[in-house]
Amino acid sequence: MILKKNFFLIIIFFLLSSVNSHSSEKIAFLDIDLIINKSKPALIIIKKIEKIRDQKTKKLKQIENDLKKKNEELIKTKNLISEDELKNKISLLKKEAKSFEELRKKTINDLNTQKNKELENFLKLINPIVQEYMSKNSIDIIIHKKNIFMAKSENDITKDILEIVNIKIK
Repeated sequence: MILKKNFFLIIIFFLLSSVNSHSSEKIAFLDIDLIINKSKPALIIIKKIEKIRDQKTKKLKQIENDLKKKNEELIKTKNLISEDELKNKISLLKKEAKSFEELRKKTINDLNTQKNKELENFLKLINPIVQEYMSKNSIDIIIHKKNIFMAKSENDITKDILEIVNIKIK
């Protein structure tokens, strides 16, 4: 009985140790961040978002400067007006400052949302290009470059995809 058990274990050991696994899958990696920062269509999107951000920042600065002027005027006239009138003006100024802060937060959130939507749409445009490249070059898996510790540089397809994106997406 013990002999059978030992014989069985030895056979299993040899079967398991003699199996060689060779992967026939072709793996490549891609730097999406580089494509977003360097491709012509993505640069157009980024410039568009920056232009909108600059316009909104300018409006917010103007509102902020108006609030500062009102505060300075209130400080100058605090000795000339009654205490009740001063309290009313201070509460109005606080309400305006609070609404300004809410507007500023809303503007920042709107800009971030718009930027994310634009980049998401851009990535949706890139997806078929990458899939086509995968099928033409018999690539099974593409991994984001930031998740790679070490790899051969010949597996980097970023430059190829960047050229194709610049040509195909206008």
